[in-house]
Amino acid sequence: MKRIGIVSIILILTWGLCLNTCSQAVVVKQMNLEEITSTAKYIFSGVCTSVETRHDDEANRDAVFFKFIVSKVIKGEQINEITFKMSKVAIDIGRSSKFKTGDEVVLFLYGKSDIGFTSPVGLGQGKFTVRYSRTGEKEVVNENNNLNIFKGIDKDKYKSKFAGSKFLDEVDRVMTRKSGAVVYQTFIALVESMVH
Repeated sequence: MKRIGIVSIILILTWGLCLNTCSQAVVVKQMNLEEITSTAKYIFSGVCTSVETRHDDEANRDAVFFKFIVSKVIKGEQINEITFKMSKVAIDIGRSSKFKTGDEVVLFLYGKSDIGFTSPVGLGQGKFTVRYSRTGEKEVVNENNNLNIFKGIDKDKYKSKFAGSKFLDEVDRVMTRKSGAVVYQTFIALVESMVH
């Protein structure tokens, strides 16, 4: 009887340790827009035209292939269309962003891994969904509602870059906010200024 009790305690402790180590959350460093931009190998605006899950021979596992029609390339090779793959497992457990046909985004992607996978920079931080405001204005917001994307960025540097441009007032306004949507054209102009 004593032996069964000791074995039970050992099993319960082992199970508890496994739960503790297996259930830890992923911690992702919060990045501002300059960091997201400099880390990305590819930055483009486009619309997802297909999503296909299939076995990937190169990676020897299931992958999800996303195809986008590109409307604007901000960083990387100038292309009209891009297809990239992401790990199906990473998507299924919520460690990667999801896309569906028709999604319009501004996407900041890492370079490809050794087996050809990529994903948005900083998980959801590098996926900016294009949407329309109540007034019909095109705007972008990432999966964190743009939380702190301008934190630590030298506002005066960008005010001087946009001096005399139609974007100056909007750049000044958005760079002082903690979160919230940014007008699409202003966002694109800001990112382009960070790339060049």
